[in-house]
Amino acid sequence: MRRDIVWESVDRPGLEHLSLDIAAGGIEADGIVLAVLDGSTVRLRYSLRCDARWQVAAASLALDRDGVQSKLTLARDPAGRWRVDGAPRSDLDGCSDIDIMASPFTNTLPIRRLAMVADAATVIRVAYIRIPDLTVSAVDQEYTRLDPATPPRRFRYRNIDNSFTAELAIDTDGIVLDYPGLWRRRH
Repeated sequence: MRRDIVWESVDRPGLEHLSLDIAAGGIEADGIVLAVLDGSTVRLRYSLRCDARWQVAAASLALDRDGVQSKLTLARDPAGRWRVDGAPRSDLDGCSDIDIMASPFTNTLPIRRLAMVADAATVIRVAYIRIPDLTVSAVDQEYTRLDPATPPRRFRYRNIDNSFTAELAIDTDGIVLDYPGLWRRRH
């Protein structure tokens, strides 16, 4: 199944377009984010490859800001060890997902991967990618399924390190419809 999704930024000028391919053998996502950050326009292109269980295998990012391009690659082996730009990153071992700061899509990864029951919080460790500097660090996050519907329609996301919390509305594929104050789906 192939889907094209567009989000509009709510808190600043910006758009994201995502091409998502969900197949029995795995998931491929290709996105582009155009947004104003810290007074300058940023263009972020990313691609993710996941297995059929939504487990991240690889990601690449390319960012253009003020005429300067930066690139980043991440790879996760089956044992859960990470490499960033080809170098081992043992500080990321134990991270189950990635979270790209400028994209609502990466919230879909744990929502699809975890079999959460209603009202039970699940804490995960993610490789968090800060935009626009493309730095990667391990961050603890919490997801709570807020309804018993099948499929579920609402999740609470919480960044444990800074207490940021958002209630996410999602569609039947687990893809964000509304990320209050940050993103709203347009297509």
